[in-house]
Amino acid sequence: MMLPMMFWVKIHNEEHSFAFFIPLILVYLLLLPLFVLAALAYAVMCLAWDNTKEARGYMMLFFSLPSLLAAARGTEIEVRSDTSDVSLYVK
Repeated sequence: MMLPMMFWVKIHNEEHSFAFFIPLILVYLLLLPLFVLAALAYAVMCLAWDNTKEARGYMMLFFSLPSLLAAARGTEIEVRSDTSDVSLYVK
């Protein structure tokens, strides 16, 4: 499973256009403490097995986010209006 590494944003309007990218490794580093806290919360929920059945389902959804991000590689979103165009690309 290879996670996306770049998020490209291109904005073009009638007067000028520009593009920039966001390195997703920085976003992943910012989200890392949340995953650590979620893993600790999941361990506590496993200790209280009977009381936390519904919450464990939501935690599994949270832990599947890296798989969803890996599946998003190559996704391109374009938004067009009368005055400007925005293109987003996950690489």
